[in-house]
Parts: sequence; C-alpha cells; structure tokens
Amino acid sequence: MKLKPVNDKIVVKPKSKQEEVTEGGILLPDTVDQGKLMEGEVVSVGKGMYSANGTLIPVVVNVGETILYNKHAQTHEYGDYLIMSVNEVLSIVKD
Repeated sequence: MKLKPVNDKIVVKPKSKQEEVTEGGILLPDTVDQGKLMEGEVVSVGKGMYSANGTLIPVVVNVGETILYNKHAQTHEYGDYLIMSVNEVLSIVKD
C-alpha cells in the first residue's frame, strides 16, 4: 500500500502499539499516562504548505527518520499507519 500525503502531512509507522497492563493483569486505559511520548518511523512526506505570499514552506522531516510525538497527538489511523500534521512532531531522533 502506498500513501502519498498532501501539504504538511506525514505518514508514520508507530514503533510499538503496546497496551499497558499491570502485574495483576489489569489493562490500563490510554488516559493514564497523559505525557507519554511515542516513537515512529516516517514512511512518507508531503511537499509542504504555501505561505500567504506563495512561498513553499517545506516539511522538516524526511522519509526514514525516527520521530517523537505525543501519545494524544491529533492523528488519523489507516491500517498500521498514522497520518498526522508535521506540527505534531516534537523531535527527530538522531543517533
């Protein structure tokens, strides 16, 4: 499957989708840890947005980079992928 995002959108493959379970086996809802950062790999990138004067503002992430985003970022799920605005990216992970 190929997804080609438009404007400032990116397609991300989350690194893990682990549900949190206590030692006693109780499943914790995702609202328990509000500030948790998620990690994902960028698999596709839009071209960017145009400013009011018509200048293209390019997207700051590239395909293949690992990013961090908030667990409750505004994302849209499509299969195993997330589609989000580049504004939801908090950091690019560098080795």
